[in-house]
Amino acid sequence: MEKLKILRKSCNYTQKYLADLLGVKTKDISDWESNKSQPELKTLRDLAVIFGTSVYDILSNNPVSTTKWQPWQKEKIIESFWGHIGILLCNSNNIKWYPITSATAQRIQDSLDYDHEIHDQLLSVYTLNNHFLIINTNSIKKISLLDDSSDAPENWEIPWDGYQGLGAEEYYNLIEEYFWDEEYFYENTSEKLQLVIKDLIEENNFTGANVDEITRSINIYFSDNTSESISIGYESNFIEAITNNIEMGISKFISFEDSNYEIHFISTENIGLIDIPLNLYKKQLQLYEKQIQQFFENE
Repeated sequence: MEKLKILRKSCNYTQKYLADLLGVKTKDISDWESNKSQPELKTLRDLAVIFGTSVYDILSNNPVSTTKWQPWQKEKIIESFWGHIGILLCNSNNIKWYPITSATAQRIQDSLDYDHEIHDQLLSVYTLNNHFLIINTNSIKKISLLDDSSDAPENWEIPWDGYQGLGAEEYYNLIEEYFWDEEYFYENTSEKLQLVIKDLIEENNFTGANVDEITRSINIYFSDNTSESISIGYESNFIEAITNNIEMGISKFISFEDSNYEIHFISTENIGLIDIPLNLYKKQLQLYEKQIQQFFENE
């Protein structure tokens, strides 16, 4: 786990200090970093929370997005908290804002400054508070980038989970699991982290209904300032529809099936913003990637 070593050093943690945080031996940390062994899921979740990220990011080949603010970070494999993106929809006076990494901010700026095709495409953005945003650059008034040292404008909408989210992407996975797969949650979560999750649930007055909305529903904001919330399952074709649309440019419709088996055809020219729970997107993305891999293996 090369990423573990990089994350540890980025926080100036010694192997012993990290071992003490986790309640393991220093040799365990050394073995994980040198790929002699791998921690169990309970420990991976603790690591994700310590570093402000997710188990998915630690184990995947993608860069790690962390809520920790590290302006000195030069390691490209780590994308740390930078500030916020603000999106002003048509027919609205309030800017929706989301915390993002420095790499995301740079990618957005480069796309809008130098990509002459951007107005014929959908712009995708990962945030640090469990959102995957699809922005139709033809149907919004403005995109703002604001670093953490700046004051927020008065007309910016603060999301339910505050200025910078809950603190680690893994929290959203664990809260969902607590309500919908409780046995798995207790089997694969350390006792210390279980208490943290229960405190978060109590502090935010979470119930099964609002957790379902936060982690399984997409929100579509149209250019006329109306919106629609649609619940989708993990095996929905929504990710395939979105992925193809981003890669191929805007087509007439995005079509997908919701959790009630209703098929939706959404006109892309009327969409300003699609807001998808990031944990839902990543789980669907994993399924989609497996399907692609199986297809080529069968071929």
